[in-house]
Amino acid sequence: MKLAGEVAVITGGASGIGRGSALAMARAGADIVLADVNEARLAQVAAEVAALGRRVLAVHCDVARDDDVEALASAAEATLGPVSVLMNNAGVVLRGALESIAVADWQWCLGINVFGVIRGIHAFLPRMIERRRGYIVNTGSVAGLVALTGEGAPYVASKFAVVGLTEALALYVRPFGIGVSLLCPGGVRTNLGETGRSIGMTPEREQAETRMARAVQGGAELEPEDVGERVVAAIMAEQFLILPDEIHADLIRRRGQDLNAFLKFRFASVSDPHPPLPREGEGGF
Repeated sequence: MKLAGEVAVITGGASGIGRGSALAMARAGADIVLADVNEARLAQVAAEVAALGRRVLAVHCDVARDDDVEALASAAEATLGPVSVLMNNAGVVLRGALESIAVADWQWCLGINVFGVIRGIHAFLPRMIERRRGYIVNTGSVAGLVALTGEGAPYVASKFAVVGLTEALALYVRPFGIGVSLLCPGGVRTNLGETGRSIGMTPEREQAETRMARAVQGGAELEPEDVGERVVAAIMAEQFLILPDEIHADLIRRRGQDLNAFLKFRFASVSDPHPPLPREGEGGF
């Protein structure tokens, strides 16, 4: 799908991957609707998009609220015209000692990471189906393909849900001429940690959990702008799975080959949270 002259809506668009994707889509010729709860950052990114010569609309939107997302869809189409691209990108992180995490915290995480995507689909998909065209990008995570850590279970659960939902969505909307991509980034230099919650964790346990997650992901932190360019390329090529760091393809393949062996290695790594992943033929793979 070509982006030139299209209207793209991006939730969580005021920073990180959302900002990087907004700028990349604007450079590709799209007009941009930015949705976020941080109004100061919204204004800043809106100015950056406008400087690229594209029309832009900034909307305060909490994807945890039905009314906000429905209002976003209405404002986008009333101001800039029919929306062709929706990027459900807003997300939060929740990690901690599972026995200490309250149900309310689980609901907060799932309400944004999973139901935020559902709300976006609910608000925008009927319009796309009516026009028989459109494109939806859902931001998952490598944590939606591989459980990075036990303490990260709430985030992992939310992103596994997004992965399954997006795969099913792609099957459902194909007959309507609508494309779908699933973005599964690993380490990206963002401010996601600013709004994250860590519950029942000592500083030492937090450090160990972070080291383990990084060890499993491998690779270096990517810049959000680079991820945004990958998103644009995937939309134009109508590519479903976007893995910005190619090291993750091998990780996922090994997990898929033998999940029992993969988990056996992961169990052993709990006592050493930053061992290297075994090479082909080692460690039961």
